[in-house]
Amino acid sequence: MPGPGGTREEAPASPRRKRPRSYFPYRPRAAQERIGQELAALAHPGGCLLLDAPTGTGKTVAVLSALVPHALAEGHRILYLVRTHSQSAQVLAETRAIARRAGQPLLAIALEGRQARCLLLETLSEMEGATAEEYGKLCTDRKRATERLQTGLAAGAPSPPNPPPKSTVDLTDLEGCPYYARLLSADLPRIAETLAQAAPDSVRFRAFAVTENLCPYELAKRLARTATVVVAPYAFFFHPRIRESLLGWMGVGSEQLDLVVDEAHNLPDYLREITTVRLTVEAVRRAREEVREGGDFPLLGEGARPGATFAHRPALEFLERTETVLREVVEENAGEEDGLLPPGGLEDRLLSEVGGTSHDLNRMLLTLAEWGERLRERQRQARRLPRSYAASVAETLLDWSSRDPPEFVKVALAGPHPGVEAFALDARPPAEPMLSAHLSVHMSGTLAPLEAYRDALGLPVESRRLTVPSPFPPSHRALRYVPDVSSRYEELQGDPEALGRLYRALVRVVKDLPVKTAVFFPSFALLDRFLALGLASELPRGAVMESRRMPSDDLWKLVEGFKRSPGAGVLLGVCGGRVAEGIDFPDEELESVVLVGLPFPRPTARREALIRYLDHLTGKGWEYGMLAPARRSLLQALGRMIRSETDRGLGIVLDRRAELFRDALPGLRPLGEVSQEVVELFGRRRPRPRPN
Repeated sequence: MPGPGGTREEAPASPRRKRPRSYFPYRPRAAQERIGQELAALAHPGGCLLLDAPTGTGKTVAVLSALVPHALAEGHRILYLVRTHSQSAQVLAETRAIARRAGQPLLAIALEGRQARCLLLETLSEMEGATAEEYGKLCTDRKRATERLQTGLAAGAPSPPNPPPKSTVDLTDLEGCPYYARLLSADLPRIAETLAQAAPDSVRFRAFAVTENLCPYELAKRLARTATVVVAPYAFFFHPRIRESLLGWMGVGSEQLDLVVDEAHNLPDYLREITTVRLTVEAVRRAREEVREGGDFPLLGEGARPGATFAHRPALEFLERTETVLREVVEENAGEEDGLLPPGGLEDRLLSEVGGTSHDLNRMLLTLAEWGERLRERQRQARRLPRSYAASVAETLLDWSSRDPPEFVKVALAGPHPGVEAFALDARPPAEPMLSAHLSVHMSGTLAPLEAYRDALGLPVESRRLTVPSPFPPSHRALRYVPDVSSRYEELQGDPEALGRLYRALVRVVKDLPVKTAVFFPSFALLDRFLALGLASELPRGAVMESRRMPSDDLWKLVEGFKRSPGAGVLLGVCGGRVAEGIDFPDEELESVVLVGLPFPRPTARREALIRYLDHLTGKGWEYGMLAPARRSLLQALGRMIRSETDRGLGIVLDRRAELFRDALPGLRPLGEVSQEVVELFGRRRPRPRPN
């Protein structure tokens, strides 16, 4: 029920200021009051707070209710960064609750990419797989055409067309965008007032835009200037060009930002990923096909020094040789998953194959990139998707030579998408813009060890750190492990009996659990090995499974079906996947989690290089590079089953190494008889039958 919460406000009173206590919309828990106190101390001087708070703490509303009054009083804006749409919906819901408690409207806007919000192009098969940059170019062209049409309107030209039926949209026939045209004449102050009162989530916001025939993407951009809270995916802040645009939309400098990073345990890996450079065999093959079809490609090396062996080499031949070199490099170095490239392992082989010097090679690549850019522009002028694989390949190879040790490690990649990668080891450079915000809050239920997170991102040593305990009764969760099995990579590779023992342990446990159960594997590779042993035949009828690259809509349908199904079903997934980290299972929707081993990162060449790099930086490479990510994945997976004060859950780890994490797994002990463990935890509640 609504009630007072929060902490005292230390700044002088002003006409716009209310005491923070009046902004908290529920009866506060002790942990929420503690969070409010930390942010009250941080609000005016600024700085950084690292917050480790388990699921159910209510950290979203605690942080927002402390930051909103500060933002209103100081003219700051809250930028709340999320990874998933479900997190965005939670932020908007809590902002609505805060606004009701405060007795004043608060405009909160969720930003999404054009791909998710373009009403004009969303049904075109041509746009499938389009990048944000490609979408942006098409969108920019149509906006400019619309603005020209609007100028013509003022001179008596015909009015722009109504939005076309989705089935008839053809890029080559489009002149401007009717949704953007209506936005140009929309009454934005009225819309902002309406939406501040309604405080819609993303779905209702889109529905409002559709009803008004307004572009949802552009509408959100314009409303961001007056919004107190702006919710956005990580990419909006951490990609430099998008960040510059975002701050322009919001009308603030970074010093006026109160930044919140949700599910922050994902951030270091995300930042490494966006600064990693990757080139696949498939990309070169597509570039070769593009050049073959292009017809007017200039000879590479024109204008080069006399006598250069590569001069006037046809682009098609160059790409064929590049593809051959790439395949050979992968075959020689990748191993089962990846492998380190020797110094110059790609560049030297390519030079040897095509001839010339590195300067000559760069000239060839620049020529290729220029042709590809001209192709993009021709496609753009023809109102087609402005894409060029040749340009992308050339740009990647030009960038490759700048990604050097110790910040990068170059590897060959096996698997379904063979190629090479300059893997980023240092997450600090892309994290640096956070340091210019007035304050930043980094929060997750699995952020600990906080020092590892702080050091990985280069946050200030004096950053405030807060760990709050779970609000749920410890007696509602039982944690057990099986001491005679392990998923340790070396053990599974070296002991022919190890996999069989692990398999039989899982089958025994699952058959004896009379409650809805999620089984999480460390990787899809291990799940595949269990399926090859016949796991599907051992599971109850109706068992469901998360699969690689499953479309989001299909995954949500699968999970919702599992939640609604009668009886005690089984759901298979992987640690670190969307089910294990991004979906809530309240009440009896999930009451047991079984981990088939511990989710240690695989000992790949990239992981070993990261451990060495972190050891060089901090002296704690193993702790930060292996133990910390395993701990986080373990706690995320186990956290699916306890989402409220009334939930109960039995967590079972099939791995003797679970003892390494005793500090994070209170009450951990060896598994006894499963039936007895169930009775002790759930009482003698009549169990739901498993499907036959």
